[in-house]
Amino acid sequence: MKKVLVTGIALAMVSTIAVAEEEQNVSHQNELVVTATRDENRAIDVPISTQIIGQEEIKMSGATDLGQLLSTYVTGYNKQYPGGILNPVGLRGFKTDAHGLDQQGAVLILIDGHRVGTGNAAKINLDRIERVEVIKGPASALYGSAAMGGVINLITKKGANGFGGSVGVEAGSFDYYTAQANVEGRINDKLSIAASISGETEGDYDTVNYGTAYNSGVDRLNIGGNVTYTFNDNHEIRIGGNYSDLEGESVAWVSGNYSSYDPTTEEYSDKSTGYADLEYNGDYFADTVHWKAVLYYLWDKNHWYTGSADSTSDQTKYIQQTLGTDQQLSWKINDWNTVMIGLTVDFMDQESEGVSNYLPSAPSTPDLDYTTQGYFLQDSMDLFDNRLNIILAVRYDRFDIKTSQSKSDPSATFNGIDTDFDHVSPKIGIGMKFFDELLRVRADLGEGFKSPTAGQLGYDLYYGTRHYVGNPNLSPETSLSYNLGFDVYLDAFTFTATYFHTDYEDMIASVDDTVSEPGYTVVNYENVENALITGFDFSLDWNIAKTFDLPFDASIWSNLTINTEKENEVTGKDLTQIADYEVKSGLKLGYKGLSGQLGYTHIGPNMRSSSAEMESFEFWDLTMRYQFMENWEVKAGIYNLTDQDYSWQYGYPMPERNYRLGLTYKF
Repeated sequence: MKKVLVTGIALAMVSTIAVAEEEQNVSHQNELVVTATRDENRAIDVPISTQIIGQEEIKMSGATDLGQLLSTYVTGYNKQYPGGILNPVGLRGFKTDAHGLDQQGAVLILIDGHRVGTGNAAKINLDRIERVEVIKGPASALYGSAAMGGVINLITKKGANGFGGSVGVEAGSFDYYTAQANVEGRINDKLSIAASISGETEGDYDTVNYGTAYNSGVDRLNIGGNVTYTFNDNHEIRIGGNYSDLEGESVAWVSGNYSSYDPTTEEYSDKSTGYADLEYNGDYFADTVHWKAVLYYLWDKNHWYTGSADSTSDQTKYIQQTLGTDQQLSWKINDWNTVMIGLTVDFMDQESEGVSNYLPSAPSTPDLDYTTQGYFLQDSMDLFDNRLNIILAVRYDRFDIKTSQSKSDPSATFNGIDTDFDHVSPKIGIGMKFFDELLRVRADLGEGFKSPTAGQLGYDLYYGTRHYVGNPNLSPETSLSYNLGFDVYLDAFTFTATYFHTDYEDMIASVDDTVSEPGYTVVNYENVENALITGFDFSLDWNIAKTFDLPFDASIWSNLTINTEKENEVTGKDLTQIADYEVKSGLKLGYKGLSGQLGYTHIGPNMRSSSAEMESFEFWDLTMRYQFMENWEVKAGIYNLTDQDYSWQYGYPMPERNYRLGLTYKF
C-alpha cells in the first residue's frame, strides 16, 4: 500500500507540473500567515510550511466545530467520540490533552495567537473563525510547552469589510437542529464589530451495524464576538471573547455484549469553556517598531456525571481559570532584518471536586496552581533580494507547580508538591527561492517539549488495587525534529512535499511496583522511554478550470501523510494511534450560484494498543451550497455518503449515512 501511494504521488506531481503554466500562483505564495513567526508575512517568505484553511473551506466542510474541520482537511491524530463532546486532535504523532490543562498536551491550540485554554477540539465552535493556520512540527521556540507536535491557530473575524450579517436555520437526521445569527463589518471609520450566536441540538444517532447509539445526543450554545477600535493608522485596540456551553451524554455497550448499545445509561458531561481577551497593536518610530500586547482570561470546565442508577450520585468536576499576558515587540532594523522579543506569563488555578455515592470524595487530580513564564527571541533575515529567508528563534520557559488538597477530599493525609523546572527551546528555519518564486526549498530544525502533568508530578491516589504515586523530579518530555521539503507554485497548481524526522526522548511512562506496598500495585512515573517518528507529508491544490479554461469552476485538493517509522525504541513496538498513512482529498465544482464539494477521507491501520491493531477505514462526504435572489442561500450535506461502518476511536462507531438541509438569509 505504501509503495502504491508513493508511486501515485510521484506520478501526479510529474504529470501535473507538465500541464500547468509556468506563472506565479498569487493566491497561494502571497497568502499572509502569522503563526510560524508570530508576525504577518507572505507564506513563501516563511521557511516553515503553513497549512491554511480559509473561509471557503470552512463553509464547504459542513463542520460546526474545530475537530470536524480538522478531520476533513488536516492529516494527523483525530479521535471523535459519540455525541461530539470529546475530540482530542494531533499532529506528527503527538496530540492534545482533551481532559486537562492544554499546556500538558503535545499540540497547542491558539485563538488569535494566545492559548484557547482547552485541548478538546469539540469545544471550539467555528461561527466566528475567519481561517485556521496549522504548523506541523515543533514550535516550542515561540510557544513553549505543548507545541511539540505543532500549533493550530484560529484567526477570528474582525469585521474589517462592509457592514452585514446573516440568520440561518438547519435541520437533519437524528433530530438535528441549529439556528445561527451573526453580524460583522464597519460601523464607521474607526469602529468595527463581528459577533455571532448559535444553538445546536442533536439526538441519538444510528450506526451502520450496531443499531442506535443510545445517549449520544448533544446540546450546544455558542456566543462571542470582537469589537475593534482604530485610533489612527498606527494604533488599534480590540476586545473579544467567546462562551461555549457543550453538554452531552455517554454511550455504553450492553454488558458483555459488544453488538448493541445500552439504552439505560444516564451518564452525561458538561464541557463548557470560554475566554475574554484585550489586544493592542501599535506602530512606532516610522513603522519600524511594532508592539502587540494581549491580556486574556481563560475558563474551562470538565464535569462528568457517572452514577449508574442516578447520574448525580457519582461526579468528577474540574474548573480551570487562567489569567495571562502575551507581549511581543518587533524591530525592523533594516529592509532585510527584523528582531522580535517577547514574553508570555500565565497564572492558572484548578479546582477539583469528587462525589462518590452522594458523598464527597477525592478526585483523580487534586487542586492545582500552575505558573508559567516564557521569554523568547527571534531574528528574521531576508537576504539576496529576499531569495534567502532565515529564521532563528529561542525560548526560555519556567514552570512553578503546586498541588493542594481538594475541598471534597475526605482523607486525613495529603501529600502535595511544590516544584519548579525550566527548559530552553531553540529553532532554525531556512528557505531558498528559485525561478522567480516558482520553487522554494526549505529546511528547519527545532526542539519541542511537553510539561509533565500535575498527576504525574503529584499523584497520591488509591484506585481499586492500584496506588498511583507521582514523581516531582520528572523532566519534561522532549523532541528534536527536522523537516526537509520543497514547494512548487505555478499558475493553477501548488504542490508541497516534506520529509520529517523526530527523535522523541524522555517519554514519561508508568512503572509498576508490586513489592513496596502489600496488597497494592504501586504505579510510579519515570522518564524511561524514547521513540522515533519519521515520514512524508504531501499536499496538492490544482485549479483544473484555470488550467483547461473551463466555463465552470473545478479544482481538486489532496493532503497525504505517510508515517514510515513510529517505533518506541525501548519496547520495539509501534507507537499507538498513529496511522500508517492518511489521505484527505476533495473535488470542488461551481457554476454561477451553485457550488459543491465531494470530500474523501482514508485513514490507514494503526495500533490501538501494544498488541491490537485498528483496521483502516474510509468515507465520503458531499456538501452543496446554492445562492439565489442575491440574499438567500440553501446548503445541503450528505455525510458518510456510502454508508460505511467506521470509527475514529475503537469501540465508538460513527453515524450511518445522514443528511442536513439549511437556509440562510444574508443582509
